[in-house]
Amino acid sequence: MKNNYSRENYIDSLRGIAILFVVIFHYTYHYSGEYLHRTEDWSFDIAKYGWSGVDIFFIVSGYCIGMTITKTISFFEFVIRRFARLYPGYLIAGLITLVFYSFFDLPGREVGWFTGFMNLIFANFLPGLNFQYIDGIYWALIVEIKFYLFFGLVYFISKDLKKSIFIWFIICVFGNSILFYDNGTYIFFTSIFPHANLFLLGLTAFHFKKLSILSKLLIFLFSFLSLFVNERYMDFEFYFMSLLIIVFLALYKKLNFGLKIMPYIGLISYTWYLTHNAIGIILIRELNKLNLESVSTYIAILFTLGLSIIIYTLIEKRSKKIILNFYKKTQTRYNLK
Repeated sequence: MKNNYSRENYIDSLRGIAILFVVIFHYTYHYSGEYLHRTEDWSFDIAKYGWSGVDIFFIVSGYCIGMTITKTISFFEFVIRRFARLYPGYLIAGLITLVFYSFFDLPGREVGWFTGFMNLIFANFLPGLNFQYIDGIYWALIVEIKFYLFFGLVYFISKDLKKSIFIWFIICVFGNSILFYDNGTYIFFTSIFPHANLFLLGLTAFHFKKLSILSKLLIFLFSFLSLFVNERYMDFEFYFMSLLIIVFLALYKKLNFGLKIMPYIGLISYTWYLTHNAIGIILIRELNKLNLESVSTYIAILFTLGLSIIIYTLIEKRSKKIILNFYKKTQTRYNLK
């Protein structure tokens, strides 16, 4: 029997790999043993590369936007579809995280309900309002939203994907130049860089055959050179060169790596990303206090993974369908008038 989402297996496989990178990084490398109340060394040196999972997400996101934006009739519809995809899971994961903060400690990282509420209405997205994120890793969601809005405007003004990709390339060059000289004054704009370069690479992978040879050369040259001038990639430049090439080829060639479980993990990767860090680290800390170090990490993985599956199945999928159906009915009524 054919898998229902076989057409996108290669995309979900990359998402699955990306979220495993991130989870392993946070659970076995990012936090000190003292912070996690560990007496044994659970740090794996290879896990230091795990933070690059976020960059894989960004490349895949660029590819997916290239694949879907041309099927959308207006900027408003594009925003509604993105909202339906992201907000329900974000709302529930954010609320659950705030509940955990109400009962457990996560020193230096937890936020109160007011700050959490301001996050949930995206007040911290506005220039000048810098509320602490509900969970520090939620910064990536804001970067994604900025990409959707900025690139969405570019596309629906130009109405041509090839032209839009080249304009985005110019924006990336300009934005990275500002970031290189001043990374604080124009933070609302510059915070999307250098991540915008990764969205560019994903867009290029999707539309590769229709881009000119000159455009391809410029984009690849820029993508690789930017690794050597951005602080984010310091000491990881050659690793990222390899990673960008592998992810690009996986998207362009539609490779799924033959790992059957990865596409499913990829399906719930968004909600797992939103829940794994704060909630998982709280669980690890609390279990370690009870002298359960040998199983705390595994329990955190299973708990947050299970929670993610529940949120995806009961909330994310259903809410997206409800929002889009409501939008379609509203549009139908409006058109009939």
